[in-house]
Amino acid sequence: MTQVEFHILESQPGEEAYLRLIGQCVKSLYKQGRKVYIHAHDQEQAHAVDEYLWALDLNEFIPHNLVGEGPAKAPPVQIGFTQPPEEQHDCLINLSRDVQPFFSYFLKCYEIVPNQEEHKESARERYKFYRGHGYPLQHKKH
Repeated sequence: MTQVEFHILESQPGEEAYLRLIGQCVKSLYKQGRKVYIHAHDQEQAHAVDEYLWALDLNEFIPHNLVGEGPAKAPPVQIGFTQPPEEQHDCLINLSRDVQPFFSYFLKCYEIVPNQEEHKESARERYKFYRGHGYPLQHKKH
């Protein structure tokens, strides 16, 4: 059964703090040897996350690409906003405001929640969904 972990940004509002939190989660999973699919809300957010990861220091580089781009052998981190890559069902980082219909294909699902009330409200609804369906839940505040 998929384990679900909520990461809630409480310290600072803003896009930069949110991208940093996403980056911290991705770095941690990458260092553990995990394969990650980042599901963005839309194409604009997918590109913003892609650009953020490209701008990391060289010693922090994480091999990644947008789904459908890059080499034939996919890197360990892929970013998309529609369907996940078929062969990469280890960890899902969900940036969308909705429970993704494919989340249960993954071993772990990370819900990253920015410090904005409307995002926190939709996160509460997702939390209720997962809890109501018996998924193991954790949450961490940042």
